[in-house]
Parts: sequence; C-alpha cells; structure tokens
Amino acid sequence: MGCVNSTADTLIVIKAVDAGALTVFADGKYVVPPGKSALIWTKAKFWSISGDSFKIKDMSTGKDGNVLFEVAGKAYSFTNKRTLVDSKTQEPVFVMTEAAMQFDDKQTVYSGDGKTELFKVASNFGNTKQSTNGLKNNQGKKITLEGKMNLLSKKGHVCLGDVNTGRPIGKVCSPVQIQNLIPDWSAGGSGWARHDYFIEIAPGVDMALIIAMVLAYEQMEQSYDDEMN
Repeated sequence: MGCVNSTADTLIVIKAVDAGALTVFADGKYVVPPGKSALIWTKAKFWSISGDSFKIKDMSTGKDGNVLFEVAGKAYSFTNKRTLVDSKTQEPVFVMTEAAMQFDDKQTVYSGDGKTELFKVASNFGNTKQSTNGLKNNQGKKITLEGKMNLLSKKGHVCLGDVNTGRPIGKVCSPVQIQNLIPDWSAGGSGWARHDYFIEIAPGVDMALIIAMVLAYEQMEQSYDDEMN
C-alpha cells in the first residue's frame, strides 16, 4: 500500500530493505521499523537566504504525527549551511552545505558536528535526476542512491541503485494522495500549506538519509532556478 503520483509512479511500490543495509546516521536510530512505511511530512521552498526553520513529522503514527526533526538554514559568505536537528535531543544529525564558488550545485552532507564529509548529492542538467557520491552505510559498505523528483508536481521516487532498475525505497507524495493512509486525518483540514509534501519511506531505510537526499534535491532546484533567472 502506498501513495499514488502519476501513471508511471503508480507502478512503483517501495520495498523494505534488510536490517542495517541502509543505516547511516546515529547507529540506526532513524531507521523505519518493520511493519509499515514512514510518512514524512515536510515542505518545499524552505531553503531561504534568511534562514527558515521548520519541523518534520512522521504521520504514520496518526493525525497528530510524531515530530522527528527540525531543519534550520543559515546563509554564510562562502557556504550555505543547513542543519537537520533531532527534535528530542536537539543534537545535530547532519549538516548540508553548498559552496558558493563551486561550478555546480552539488550538496555536501557532513556529520552533525560538520567535521566529517559523509557523501555528496549531485544532479544532471535540469535537476531531473539526482545521485549520491561517496555514500557508505555505518558498516563501511559503499551504496548509491538515485532519484527522480519534482516537488512542484509532488512526484518522484528514490531507489537503492539505478533509478530505473534499482530497488524503490522512497516516494514523494502530495497530501491528498496520502490522506487515506493516516488514521483520522483529512488533507483538507489538517493545516497543510501549498508547498507541503510527503515522503513515504520503506521499512529498514534510514529516514535521515532519504530526507538528506530530498532536501539536497530541493536546494539544487532552487540553485538551478536562480541560475535560470
């Protein structure tokens, strides 16, 4: 069971992965447990120059959701730095930066203290396809994620491996498309805004990892739009 986006995405069903295969952050603290997918509620267009912050919820638990993370953005002279923070401990989970002087818009993800580079997320021309570079799980095994996302239409998915032939592990959905998956929840009366969207994440997958992938896409999209204007 899952959200439906387009005719093509209707055929894509996200699939669970083996325990530990996609654990990257906090020794598995943010891995989706077996049984059912996580439904992450977030929003587009938040990486503003003024430094927006907002909360990210898992709505699979019910209409009130479970606040997992907070995102904070801050602009610097040579890097745009954004931090994902654990909402309960207030400890940083990862830091994402884009160097102002680089020739492309790739995003670099660091450990919570900002000292250790974990991986990069890059895109093709037009940002229609995204991929990780240098990503390893917490056991040191090299892994690659690829995605095709469009937050304007709230469509897309992320795969372990090739985006066309790999294992689908995450899917972007609109609030209307997931309303039947959340007990006692109505998309029309639950306070969601025009730019809000959901990420369905499969069991066994590190939620922070998929969030990093999607947020990197969002920042690259904003950078690409700025270059075109």
